[in-house]
Amino acid sequence: MRTMNIINKQNGRLCFVFAACIGLFSCTNDADMNNADGNVHFFASVDKPKSRVTESSWDGDELIGVKSGETVKTYKVAVDGTMSTDDTPFRWEGESFDIQAWSPLTSEQINLTDQTTEEKFFDCDLLASSAKVEYKNVKLAFSHKMTRMWWELQKFEGYTDDEVNNANITFLGYGATTYVNGELSPIGEADKPISTYNTWGEYYRNGQAMMIPCEMWEKPLIKVEIGKDTYVYTPSKSNQNDVSKKTGDLLSNTWQRYYLSVSKKGLVVDMESSVNWSGSEDFGGENIADAKVKPEISQDIKSLSGYQTAGLTNGLVDDNVSGFSISYTDTDGGGLTWEGICTVERTEVPLSGENSNATTHIYKFSNIESKEITISYLPVKVGQYFYNNGTWGNEAEKEGLETLGRVFYAGKNDNDKSEYSKLCKVRGYVVCTIYNDDKKVSWVTSSNDSEYISCLSSIQIDNDQNIRENDYSGQKLTNEIDNALTSLKSTWNEKAPFWYAFKNIDIDSPDNSSGWYIPSVAQIKDAFENGCYEYTDDDYWSSQIYVGTGDTGESHGIQDGQKTTIWAIKYNSQGISYGWSIDSGKLILVLTF
Repeated sequence: MRTMNIINKQNGRLCFVFAACIGLFSCTNDADMNNADGNVHFFASVDKPKSRVTESSWDGDELIGVKSGETVKTYKVAVDGTMSTDDTPFRWEGESFDIQAWSPLTSEQINLTDQTTEEKFFDCDLLASSAKVEYKNVKLAFSHKMTRMWWELQKFEGYTDDEVNNANITFLGYGATTYVNGELSPIGEADKPISTYNTWGEYYRNGQAMMIPCEMWEKPLIKVEIGKDTYVYTPSKSNQNDVSKKTGDLLSNTWQRYYLSVSKKGLVVDMESSVNWSGSEDFGGENIADAKVKPEISQDIKSLSGYQTAGLTNGLVDDNVSGFSISYTDTDGGGLTWEGICTVERTEVPLSGENSNATTHIYKFSNIESKEITISYLPVKVGQYFYNNGTWGNEAEKEGLETLGRVFYAGKNDNDKSEYSKLCKVRGYVVCTIYNDDKKVSWVTSSNDSEYISCLSSIQIDNDQNIRENDYSGQKLTNEIDNALTSLKSTWNEKAPFWYAFKNIDIDSPDNSSGWYIPSVAQIKDAFENGCYEYTDDDYWSSQIYVGTGDTGESHGIQDGQKTTIWAIKYNSQGISYGWSIDSGKLILVLTF
């Protein structure tokens, strides 16, 4: 948002603090002990920060007005939310007092009629906060004074594509306001056309505008000009749907969405209201039946071989509970990713004959609880992030999901001999980044423990050094260790601390994955060298177990009359090495998806 000084306009846009406010809100009254100057220190955040589509922090030059009694001081907010002033700061003298704060700080009229660009749209987002100063550190949580209005043209029967694409849709309301001391003072009558910020795509046509909260009952609110026709929607208390949805009440700090269906018979309007200012509105319960969702499916999905949909009519979801599905034939190992709240089931069916390397992918989207579902196709690439719903992407953090790890190898490695019962096709390998236990433990506590040696002696890998050090069969080897040591479960904690630590890790994995396992040394090596796991100088154990004789370890198995020991391949900053069973090392988790 462009913020304005009482005298001069200042350039810059207000961006919302989200990550920063987490840290700021950890401040406590104990922090006053470090604030010895007696000045009140303010920290600013914005409630429902996702109003800013792409930004996540303050620009650093926004001006905020802070008022106590009749005294107004000008503060500037930094990118981390801290506030400073060139005025004499408010001070803490031991007695509480009330303050109001607002942004932008301006005495000029704010024009609301032209919101045709993203910048102009967010310039009309006016923020306010109130708080009681009881300590030297004060946290200001700003809320939105305006109503965020949104229209979507969902149906347009009887009009050509050109007429629809050239349609002009505007809101009607107050065209200007002042914002002195954080108070809205509308100017004129609520009948001015407000041009909206439009974001049109192949399957959706919508626009947004910030409007003055007020009652618009029996007043024109939406105007649609399409082809040679003009339609006007007026909320009326004689219309039961309008009354139940409160379409004529424009509420502060609320996102109101109006769904338009136009035909030669007239204009029909429905509305949903939400205080969620994020990129997708949530809804549920009785509202599901009334809300028609039009998923945005990217063109690269539609161009896939065998692309089909079910459960959609004219692009709209027939039923939000049972949902819809997308299927296609895939050969390169990519998959669908999506934005929006819903349940997604993925099914893969292998094809036979000439297409034996291909699979039919079926994605079922059901229990839809977002008005916007955006679906795209994404190949797997090294470095991507892997989320707890089994999808992957380029964002380190994705709203509504937990980031479990990063992709360190794309596709199936030729040296992977594992069999994945849950996977029809291997897309790639992920190293876990949420498990960071620094504890180093040994495979077994005694290299002379004949009971463990006997169990592990059955686990053999190829004698050829090049083959075994490039083996990608971490899941297969982990399963073999599991089978070998199951009978000794009661003594894992005492005699097999590394295996005990692995078996007691409680980290969920997606259903459409292998689950977590101990990687082979080749997998550890790739995770490090591809920059997907923080590199350290410590030793990391692999799943490649050896039961050898003497110090060379070249002979496998147990031989009568000879000293036997367990050892394993490990990885550290010097590369691949071999460790004795009682050496210590760390655990890394990986999975295949």
